[in-house]
Amino acid sequence: MKFIPNDAFEKTRRPPAVFRHDEHNELAQIDECYICHHVYDDSGRLVEDETSEDQRCSDCHELKASGRKPALMKAFHLNCKGCHEARKDGPTMCGQCHVRNL
Repeated sequence: MKFIPNDAFEKTRRPPAVFRHDEHNELAQIDECYICHHVYDDSGRLVEDETSEDQRCSDCHELKASGRKPALMKAFHLNCKGCHEARKDGPTMCGQCHVRNL
């Protein structure tokens, strides 16, 4: 089991999100890393086949929004929850990802 790192946040209201990377990608049929580990060009377009796997989300996303980049918490939620909502599949409620008492 892996947790999405949340140490960039000084004070948290919920535990880190639980994420089972390989199981998730198999169920979601995601083969390309850039789908989640995205890189955008200066015009805001997704750069296919280029990934940010070697970086933490907080390397680009700060605690507060900056220009076109959403704040870190919003970036997590847009990337994960936004995809689940768009596909109409996967968890969308807080406690489904932020599991207490593991």
